[in-house]
Amino acid sequence: MKGKSRSKKLALFVLLVSFGALLYSSALAFFAYTGTYYLASDEAIALSRRQDASGNILFAPKSTPVAGLIFYPGAKVDERAYAPLSAKLAEQGVYVIIAKMPFHLAIFKTDAAATIKAEQPTISSWYLCGHSLGGAMAASYLADHVTEYSGLILLASYSTKDLHSTSLKTCTIYGSEDQVLNQNKYQDSKANLPANNHEIEIPGGNHGQFGDYGLQKGDGTASISREEQQNQTVQAIVSLCQ
Repeated sequence: MKGKSRSKKLALFVLLVSFGALLYSSALAFFAYTGTYYLASDEAIALSRRQDASGNILFAPKSTPVAGLIFYPGAKVDERAYAPLSAKLAEQGVYVIIAKMPFHLAIFKTDAAATIKAEQPTISSWYLCGHSLGGAMAASYLADHVTEYSGLILLASYSTKDLHSTSLKTCTIYGSEDQVLNQNKYQDSKANLPANNHEIEIPGGNHGQFGDYGLQKGDGTASISREEQQNQTVQAIVSLCQ
């Protein structure tokens, strides 16, 4: 009997050690994956001066905002990389808040917009905007809060949630040289957006130039400058928000 008891204890010990080792290796893999991300340029970092207590980056227009826009960054991208685009939008009267995401992945905080919106009670018209995975997560959150927002802007992204029967104003923008966006999924997901969705292809633009973090792995080479791609993006967003 004592031998059987020892065998059970040994088996349990081995099981616990194996489980602990699995957890440890999984944690190492996770932090190794999330610890490497695309850093914002020095210029973008310099623009990211105003932040709230949660680390969200704020860009307020000088006059009364025409709308508020909450921005969900792309996966594994420093949120400060979207400061140049956001600053341009603020110059056109849009109050932009770039959401700070845990581990630079919007999938871990899809409801980031809820707290941000609550802290700006004077703005009545709100839009969600996101780049790449950030756009998909923004659309996912919006699907359950349709009545609280005026519209959705997807940059090199698509919605996996059905929004086609809503009254949302929507816009999808992508570069012609984008080699990261899954075009098959993008085309299949068009049916999830309202019939009057504005689809804009930026000739010569690529995936990464919506932000300022350098060339993204696997992306195409842009034939226009980052500034030009962002200027066209700003024009499209402001037109939607007016």
